[in-house]
Amino acid sequence: MLPFTRKLYPMMKRLLGGEEETKDALQDLMLKLWTKREYLRNCSNPEGYIFTAAKNHCFDLKKKSRFSSGHVSCDALIQLADTGTDPDAGEKLENVHKIMLQLPENYQEVLQMREIDGFSYEEIELLTGHGIPYIRVILSRARIKLKEELNKIYDYERGTCQPA
Repeated sequence: MLPFTRKLYPMMKRLLGGEEETKDALQDLMLKLWTKREYLRNCSNPEGYIFTAAKNHCFDLKKKSRFSSGHVSCDALIQLADTGTDPDAGEKLENVHKIMLQLPENYQEVLQMREIDGFSYEEIELLTGHGIPYIRVILSRARIKLKEELNKIYDYERGTCQPA
C-alpha cells in the first residue's frame, strides 16, 4: 500500500484542499486498507480498489465537513505554472480555473487528473471506471472547450471579439 501514497497524495490534496487534512486522510486510508489487506491480496485489481477507496474516502470527508468545493484552488494552479517568464500567468490561470469550474463535472475530473495531477490514462481509467478511448474523448472536448472560452476572454480584451 505504501508505494501508492505518492500517487494518492496529489489526488487527495486536490479533493480535500488542505495539507494537514490530506495527510490525516491519507493516514486514515492506509489504516483502513491495512485492515483489508487479506482482501487486497486476493483482489484482481488492487490498484483500482485503492484509488477508488481513496476517492470515496475523500468524498466522505468532504460530506462530513461540508467543504464547498473539491476543485484545485487558484493558488495551486499558479504554483503549478509559475515559470517566471509571463507576468500575466496568475491572471491567465485564474481564468483557466474559472472556466474549469463551468465545465461539466466529468470534464473537470478528467482534465484535473491528467493535466494537474499527472495521472496516466490507465490510472484515470482505474479511478473513473471509464475506458481509455472515452477518457481521451472527454479530455479532448474539455481542452477544446477551455481553449474556446479562453479565446473569448482574450479576444474581448483585445477588442477583436465579433458581436453575437
